[in-house]
Amino acid sequence: MSDNQRMLGRRSYITAVGAGAVSLAGCAGGESPDGPAEGEEELIWTCTSSSSSTTISVQGIAPIVNENTDGIYMEGRPSEGTGANMGRLERDEAQVAYTQNYDAGRVLNGVEPFDGLSFELNEVMHWLTTPWLFITPDDSMNSIEDIGPNTRVSPTQTGAGTRDNLLLALDYVLDDYKAVSVDFTSQTGPFQEGSLDVGVVPIMNFEIEGAYAEEQKSVVDLHVLEWPDDAIEEMENDPLIEVMEIDTSELDGYASVPDDQPMKTPGNAYNFVTRNDVSYNVLYDTLTAMWEHRDQFGDIHDLMTYHQDAEQWVAYSYSEVPFHPAAADFLEEIGVWDQAEGGRADE
Repeated sequence: MSDNQRMLGRRSYITAVGAGAVSLAGCAGGESPDGPAEGEEELIWTCTSSSSSTTISVQGIAPIVNENTDGIYMEGRPSEGTGANMGRLERDEAQVAYTQNYDAGRVLNGVEPFDGLSFELNEVMHWLTTPWLFITPDDSMNSIEDIGPNTRVSPTQTGAGTRDNLLLALDYVLDDYKAVSVDFTSQTGPFQEGSLDVGVVPIMNFEIEGAYAEEQKSVVDLHVLEWPDDAIEEMENDPLIEVMEIDTSELDGYASVPDDQPMKTPGNAYNFVTRNDVSYNVLYDTLTAMWEHRDQFGDIHDLMTYHQDAEQWVAYSYSEVPFHPAAADFLEEIGVWDQAEGGRADE
């Protein structure tokens, strides 16, 4: 695992504390207290669910940006998920959108429902990375290959942007299983009741788990399943799947993890993207204000401490999505443009 994946050398459990920090920042409840003043240019960032770490963080950052820029009004808004965010960009309901590599790949390859978009997709910044672990309370299972026709598997809940991505990954190994829908933050009960055999957990930035994961492990003995090598090799050639390495032996509380480390598993790179026609000055000034005041991010949410390191802003960039010119110049300014993939979009 690279130094970038292990930045800050820390692990913690995300709790609800972050939501309180948002209230202190002046954006409680996900709604802006003021709205744009006359003459201000609006920069709406569409995120994901209202309780997610991303939405909480962006809503906490927005007042910092607004206070330290002239003529810009930034606002973070929750959404139904990353897929819905592309439609918001298309309809100009947002100027910056939270997405992940799977949806970005579908846009670039013209895959439904993203085959008729009228804008050129540009990247803004990397947000977070999540390898996904498939977990089970069944101690007789060691591998994804052990999943059978009657195994109830929830690769995140129906409607989540990640579900289709993980279903695609499972297709490389399995022909038949029972796909069910369980929110990965609420798997304890279904595991105990026997209505769920295999679930998932994201390991944010390769080392942070949500408090829900700690609760699940404290109630149920959970085993991490490995992926067969031949399936991993095939997935590594699929442009819609990101294969990541994580040393699961360094994670606490699991009843068992695969012997071979680091383990390869499907993951997602969650980044912010925009349309090419979004104002250069507005986007550049916003990113600059975020960078100059990044020391305040840790008060908003634990995950935001990673953005104190310049490399976090460009990690896991999309190789086929060019950076908006404002983002490219910003990344050059903070000294990490040479680590970016995708190149620079035209003005």
